[in-house]
Amino acid sequence: MLTLFYAGALTLIALFLAFKTGQRRISSETMLGTGDSFELLQATRAHGNLVENAVFFLLLIGLLEVSGAVSNLTIGILGDLFLLARIFHAYGILQPEAVSIFRTIGAGASMLVLIILAALAIWISGSWLLANNWGF
Repeated sequence: MLTLFYAGALTLIALFLAFKTGQRRISSETMLGTGDSFELLQATRAHGNLVENAVFFLLLIGLLEVSGAVSNLTIGILGDLFLLARIFHAYGILQPEAVSIFRTIGAGASMLVLIILAALAIWISGSWLLANNWGF
């Protein structure tokens, strides 16, 4: 059920960023691509970057939750950190010139959470594979 919460929360952030992208498309009169609009580029990258990272986060956290090998507390801490990181990143990238410590913190924290989740997934599945004749 934790994965369901994070999927819903990340979807709301994605919808907000899609709305911001739409606003910037209308104001720049650019319906395809980003044209010469830096603000539109910022908005499309904020939205795209969230989606690119959220896919791996949700896949890994969902599988780890279903495996039962990771506590709900661990999933909650990593999920909350990822959610906060994505908010920081989106806020930072939408700032003038896209220069913001929030963007750096958000990107770094997102990568840290994904590295931890990937390591847990490999460790848990590797242990199972070793103990179960590589699944055969």
